[in-house]
Order: sequence, then structure tokens, then C-alpha cells
Amino acid sequence: MAALRRFVLFFGSLLLMMTAVCALPVTSKAKPNIVFLHCESTDARTYGVDSIVPIPNIRSVQKRGVNFVNHYVNVPICAPSRASLWSGRQPHNIPHVHNDIHVNGAWNNYEGVGNAPGKGKVTVDDILSKRLETAGYTTLVTGKTDYVAGGHSLTTMLDSWALYARFPYNIPKEGGWHIWGDCGGNATVLPGNESAHKQDWNNVKINTDWIRSQAKNSTPFFAYQGFNIVHPPYATSEEYWNRIPTDKIEIPKWKPLEELHPCDLQTTMKKGCALPDKYLQSDEHKLRVRRAYYAMVAEYDDMVGEYIKALDETGLTDSTWLILSSDHGDMQMEHQQFYKMVAYEPSTNVPLVIAGPNMGFNGQVTHLTSMVDLMPTFLDLAGAEITPDLDGQSLVPFLNTGQSPTHPTSVISQFHGENLVMSWYMIRNGNIKYVAWGTGKEHVPQLFNLSSDPEENINLATDPKHAPLVQAMDAKLRQQVDYPSVTMDVAQYNLDMARWWTTAEPDWQGILAGTAISKKFPRNQGQLNPDWGQLWEEGPEGYWKAWWDWVDSPPTINPCPSNLTYNWPPQASSATVP
Repeated sequence: MAALRRFVLFFGSLLLMMTAVCALPVTSKAKPNIVFLHCESTDARTYGVDSIVPIPNIRSVQKRGVNFVNHYVNVPICAPSRASLWSGRQPHNIPHVHNDIHVNGAWNNYEGVGNAPGKGKVTVDDILSKRLETAGYTTLVTGKTDYVAGGHSLTTMLDSWALYARFPYNIPKEGGWHIWGDCGGNATVLPGNESAHKQDWNNVKINTDWIRSQAKNSTPFFAYQGFNIVHPPYATSEEYWNRIPTDKIEIPKWKPLEELHPCDLQTTMKKGCALPDKYLQSDEHKLRVRRAYYAMVAEYDDMVGEYIKALDETGLTDSTWLILSSDHGDMQMEHQQFYKMVAYEPSTNVPLVIAGPNMGFNGQVTHLTSMVDLMPTFLDLAGAEITPDLDGQSLVPFLNTGQSPTHPTSVISQFHGENLVMSWYMIRNGNIKYVAWGTGKEHVPQLFNLSSDPEENINLATDPKHAPLVQAMDAKLRQQVDYPSVTMDVAQYNLDMARWWTTAEPDWQGILAGTAISKKFPRNQGQLNPDWGQLWEEGPEGYWKAWWDWVDSPPTINPCPSNLTYNWPPQASSATVP
């Protein structure tokens, strides 16, 4: 009898242990595989329940995983956003050395983590994949990474540095200082199923073949693909174009230019969305751009499907975490803009979907999260050390219970680079969103209630009754980033880099005037965008004056001009023209 009782107790204990293993929550002790698919320029709404985009593969990942619907990038542009993700740090906390200049953050698309080692610097040795390799992972990284300082075009460099140079412009005559194309251009639709994104498909095959090769390997793996899709130019094929129901596409309404916030006016102008071109202003153009954009998201969904197939066919689905996200969003003609770079929701709110083994929770998380949370999440899933230098927090508690009581209740974002004429900073807390400009003194801030005004058209900060809320949100923002000091630091950095360039680049005068090509820095495409030089030719004396007025002065935060013309026609001054 005693033996029988011992057997029953043993067998009962064994069953309890087996049950515990089967119901094992996500813990840092597991060593699962990780597949991270990081696409471009994707607005979180395209993954939402009301999205008109057919994304059956992404829907299948959402169905078995967690969908973070309020996930934000910490800076809405490629290189700084990716630097934040791969380093786990806010953009103002990525110190590095570039061109022998100490840079305190990933301020623009020319900055990121550094290549040069140094005490207190963030370099390529500190990135996510390196940390996972230290934790025992085999890694494969393909496609777009774009987190290292020094990339992108010459126009990116100069437009970012010249943030506070006030070049002349005339919007009614020619669309103003439009140096970034023609408002997204005319979307391209290739015949049949001919893809405009062949390199992405090639990388899908490389990665999925590699995943299949790892199926019998006991070492955990990390597979990453960075996609160029859904980044402009807006290009797709008839196959995906025809999947989008045109009658369900909402066409944004545009305000008169005079009603835009001065800093929005400048961004709209620089992106070529204020050109006096009836087609660019038309609903037909807006519709075509948005349809092509949605079609690219649909094509990306097919790419996700290839990864799902590879994991299913190899039996790896139940031992692999699949994470889908994007480096920033895209404005898709809303607020009279395309591209990203601004604080509005289509630019800063991006998808995040996580699915994997032994999840304790399945569904939607509305808690605010941001890109700096991904590094500690990956490390947590891998059982690796989460070091105190990281600015985010692991999302694993959400995967277990759908909640994380200690997770921050607000998120921040910022930007200081191309297509702007002033640094901005955003904080969201609950459904209230606050945007500060420059040092906070140059412009009235913006305050939006995303519940009652999801399109961010009503600036509550102009109403005196909301003054206490404005003050409270500003205080919350300053607790996370000393934005007046950062703004001045960026302004000094801009001058330092511009002055470095004029000593390092023999042909800098001709390049700035749009008449020369750089032979020394070909990796940055060597030549400014054509519009830059064409505009400069109209009145070089006035443009040189604006350049020298800026570069010969101490760092100064000039307000965003609010008029449709500025210092027009371009006039010479006592400053010499090279």
C-alpha cells in the first residue's frame, strides 16, 4: 500500500511538472530562435482592424501573437531610428565620434552608432546582433541595416546641417525651396507581377534558405532582414495594385498653406508638396500615391508569408519568435506631405507584432511602447544580460500577461534633420500628444487629443483653458529629455559639421551651388539633388548670403518662417560670393 501511495505521489508530481512545462510562460531562461523582419516606412494603421490592405500572412501572426497598437519610433527617419533600435538607446543618448568630431546623438540620417571605438561611445560593437552572438546565437543579418554613422546622400548631409540657414524662397512662384522632389512623384505600376522590389525578394530567399539549413542545428539562431519596401518612391506592380479596393481609400483634405503651422509649411515646401502644380494638388495624385503605398504593404505581406512557410515546413514555428516592425511610418499625403520626419501619427506610430512559443497572452496591447524597448526584449527572450545602459524596457511581461505595471506610461520621439527647419520633440501620455519646437521659445507648442482628434488637426495649445495641461506635458517631456539643451547642442553640431565639410571637400563651393560633383565623398552620391542647384542659380548672391549669415554666426535657433515668400528675390549683401 505504501509503495502504491509512493507511486501515485510520484506520478502525480510528474504530471504536475509536465503541466507546468506545457504552460511555461515566456522567461529569460529559454533559448528560442528569433526572426526579426524590419520593413520600411509602414504606418501602424495598415495593420489595424480597419485597414483596407489585404495582409493575410501578417493577420495570421497577429492571431497567434501580440499586436502592440501604440508602438512608436524614437526618431522617424531611417538611420537614427535604426541606431536607436540596434543600440537600445534614445537618439540623444548615442554618443560617438564622426569626422573626428564628438557627436552626442544620432541627430539625422548622416549619424548613427559610431565606427571609432572610445570610452563612453556607442559603436558597432554594442549592437543587438553582437550581444546575441555573445549569448550563444548564430546570426544572419541581410538587407537594410543603416544604423552606422556616415551613410546617405550629400543632400541629406547639407540639408540636415543647414537646419537654421534661412534660404530665400517663393512658394507661389515655384513652390519655394523644394529640394526633395515633387511630393512623392507619380507612383509607378509595373506590368503583371513584375516586382519593383527584387532585392528584397532575393534577401527573402537567402534568409529562408538559411533558416531551413538551421532546422537540425541545436544552436539557437537570430535571423534579420531589413527591407527597402515600403520606402518611397511609390512603386508596385499590377498584381498588388489590383488588390487594393480603390473605393475604400480615404483621400486627405488639404488646408490652405496659410493655415499650416509655420514649421509644417516649411516641411511641406521642402518635400515639394507646395509646388504650383495642379496634378500634385489633385485628389487623383493623392489617391494614386496612397493606392501604391497600400499595394507595397500587400507585397511585403507576401514576403512575410515566405518566412511563415519556412518555419512551418521545418517544424521551427513552435521554437521561434517572429517579430514584425518598421523603422518609421509615412505621411501618404496627409497634412500635405509624403515621407516621414514629422511628429504626426502616420510618421511616428508603427506596427509591432510579436508571436512565439509558450505565450501566456494573445491579443492586443494598447500600452504605449517604443523602439528602444526592442533591444531589452530580444535580450530577455534570449536569456542574455539586460545592461543598465539601455533606455528601454523588456516587453516580455506583455507577452506573458498582456500587462506590465512597471512599464513607462509615456513615449517620446524627436528629430533634427532633413526636410525640417527646426528640431522638434514629441511626448505621448495616454491619448494626449504634445509637440515642442526648438528650445520651446520659438513657437507655440502643439497639443492634440488623439481620441477626439485622431487626425491631429486641432491644436489645443492655442486655447488658454488648456494651459495647465500644456505645462504638465512640457514638464513630462523635460523629465525625459532636456530638449532646450539638446536643440542648442544640435545647432552647434550642425555648424561644426558644415565647417568640417568646407575644409575636407575641395569642391565644396561648386557642390553647394549645384555645379560640381564630389570626388572625395562618392559614397554620399557626390552631388546635390537637381532642384538645389536649379534654385541656387536663380539668385546665387542671396543664397550665399543666407549660407554665410548662418555659418559665420554662433548657433542660433531661428523661428520657422510663416510667409509664402521669404527674402525674395534673393539679394546680395556685403558677403563675398565665392
